[in-house]
Amino acid sequence: MRTKRFLAMVTILIAVAGTVTSNIFRNTWHAKAQDQLPPTTVTDRFSFGMIGITQGQTLRLSVANTLPTGDRSTEPLRVSLTFLDSDGQRLRKGDGSIIRRTVQLDAGQTTFLDLNFDDVIAGPARLELRAVVAVQSPIAAGTNALPVDPCVPSVELVNNQTRRTSLTVTGLPAVQRTTTASLD
Repeated sequence: MRTKRFLAMVTILIAVAGTVTSNIFRNTWHAKAQDQLPPTTVTDRFSFGMIGITQGQTLRLSVANTLPTGDRSTEPLRVSLTFLDSDGQRLRKGDGSIIRRTVQLDAGQTTFLDLNFDDVIAGPARLELRAVVAVQSPIAAGTNALPVDPCVPSVELVNNQTRRTSLTVTGLPAVQRTTTASLD
């Protein structure tokens, strides 16, 4: 009687083990993955309001990386400076090339882009435009945290004859800042 009971228990265990094994190998295991990679760069865009410029004036768009000069904890920032007309189109020189400047800006460095009205438009007129700065910052490996943006943009309107500044625009609310994360 004990032998029959023992054989019945062994048979049941073998059947259960076979069923479990069969189900493991028969079912397809689905891996769940991220639908997007984490961003590798963040782009901050600083857009100034409309500014009028006329004959004999130069508009200077500047940006400064305010991190201390010796700070090696961050990589250089890719900075693009440009001007847009009232329709949102990039301004062009007389030869058709876009007026812009793109540089790598290390800690403590500054850059600028000048727009001399006399080089763009001949004759008396007035040009309404806005200045735009885009700053691409790398995100530190292994984090999704947005980097601290050390860049400070400004716009200066200069009289070409006297070299005197007649207008300076810096900071909010005159500047709109938008941030987007992207993949390289």
